[in-house]
Amino acid sequence: MKKILLASTILVGTAGFAAADTANFSFSGSAGFGVAYNTTTATLTPTTSSSFTAGMSTTTDMGLEAGASIEVTAGGYGVEDDNTDTGFGGASLTAAGVGDTSLYLSGDFGKLTVAFDGSAGVFDTNYGYSYTFGDFTVAVGYDWNAGAANDAADLRVDYAFGDYSVYAQVNAGQAGGWSADTIDFGGTAAMSGFSLGVDATYTITGGAIEWKATAGYASGAYSVSAFVQDDNGVDATNFDYGLSGSYDLGGGVSVDAGYTYDNDLNTGLATVGVSMTF
Repeated sequence: MKKILLASTILVGTAGFAAADTANFSFSGSAGFGVAYNTTTATLTPTTSSSFTAGMSTTTDMGLEAGASIEVTAGGYGVEDDNTDTGFGGASLTAAGVGDTSLYLSGDFGKLTVAFDGSAGVFDTNYGYSYTFGDFTVAVGYDWNAGAANDAADLRVDYAFGDYSVYAQVNAGQAGGWSADTIDFGGTAAMSGFSLGVDATYTITGGAIEWKATAGYASGAYSVSAFVQDDNGVDATNFDYGLSGSYDLGGGVSVDAGYTYDNDLNTGLATVGVSMTF
């Protein structure tokens, strides 16, 4: 992703001293257009999207890096392509607005982050801390929902070694008292253009397991990927699946196509379009 970097120097003078402060600014964006076809309802929908993120960072006299980013989204028309969403395959209008923002402080002690999502009146704030030592990364998070009693917390450990990585995460929620709800775990592998991944969620109460397996291959400008998923943890034969491909035109522009079928909703979605990153 290309970024535009701007450096600004502010000089502040007094009778006794002068100080200089340098800040960096970055801009990145994404956009796309195409069509989506719901094979179950025989509905054809045009899709458009466009957004950009403005980033800011600086370094303190003590060597701490501080930064923030703001996402701006333009209005557009699209289709829900997440097969785990109950609205999968349905058309929706994206409202224009200034949305997600995130802030961080980073140093030898690790990284502190604060992210806010005000979309659709959610008013959700996530606090996080992560620390990397060697091949291990440990992260903790706390999710605060304004006016709601469903705050959540999590603890995650990642281990990366060469072309492989594994992780485990414990998620806890506040529902009449704090208790561990689910455990996420999985891993990835990459070699000679091939990539493999497995992610699973174990629900402690009831013992249900949801999982998703992905595979991909990239060579030159071409890339393909496929997935198989059980997202309800109940019917071991009721799988969702999908296949997608992309051709890179260069300059951050690619032509993409894909098909996803949700067995829970008996809905298929085919998409084709052009995506851009800046």
